[in-house]
Parts: sequence; structure tokens; C-alpha cells
Amino acid sequence: MGVLLFGSFLWASCSQNEICLSNQHALQSGFYSALALEDKDTLLTEARIYGILPERDPLYDNETVGKLFLPLSFQKDTTAFVLYSGEFMKDTLWIRHSSELKYISRDCGFTFNFELDSVWFTRVFIDSVAIENPGVNYGENFENVKIYIY
Repeated sequence: MGVLLFGSFLWASCSQNEICLSNQHALQSGFYSALALEDKDTLLTEARIYGILPERDPLYDNETVGKLFLPLSFQKDTTAFVLYSGEFMKDTLWIRHSSELKYISRDCGFTFNFELDSVWFTRVFIDSVAIENPGVNYGENFENVKIYIY
């Protein structure tokens, strides 16, 4: 009877549906005012954001955003994005990172975890960028990068 009960417990624990998270490889970023004395959230208006190499559909298309989820490349050690604010203001953001294949579970399979190394950018409306949490890991909800804009 004890073996049957123990076997039933194991079977039940292995058959539960696990929730597999989307955007598990997305860098999380927020916009902050470059003019404020302390960190103050701000919004990027009329934002259009594209990944480059290869060209992708827009990640954000004519939206007002305060936070971004930016997918990082699995194949390369640098991922780049073009950020538009309005029709004429455009900056490019490059993120250098390493990646590690990570097993999640039988149901969810594998994903990549990333470690951010450095960020560089053009300076049209972006004043500066700070890496706050360099680890981009499956299931974590941390802001990785702060983007200070004018």
C-alpha cells in the first residue's frame, strides 16, 4: 500500500502542467529622465523600435512606452536595436552579451540565459545607459538596463 501511495505521488508531481514563460530571453529596460536629479521614470512617445541584423518587424510601432522587452540574439554576442522617437529622432543601441543554454524542464525544454557585458549607443535623444542587473535569466522580472533620455 505504501509503495502504491508513493508511486501515485510521484506520478501526480511529474504530470502537473508547468507554465512556460514567454519573453524568457528578453532584456528588460526602462526609460528615465536625463534631466532629473534622481531616477524618474519617463515615457518615450511615438516609439518605433526595430531589431537589426537581421531586420525584423517592429517590436514597438508608434507607441508610448516606459518599459521595453528586447529579445537578445541566440547566435551572436551583440544585439542591436534602432529606437525612433517621433518621425525624425533616431538612436541605435548595441548590447554586447554572452549566452548560456539552460535546461528549464521536460515540458518547457531549453532556453538561453544571458550575461550583459557592455552597452553603447548613439546620442540623439539618449543621454546615457546603465546596466543595473547584468543577468537576463529565465523567469526573472528585473530591470536589466536603464536608458536615460532627453
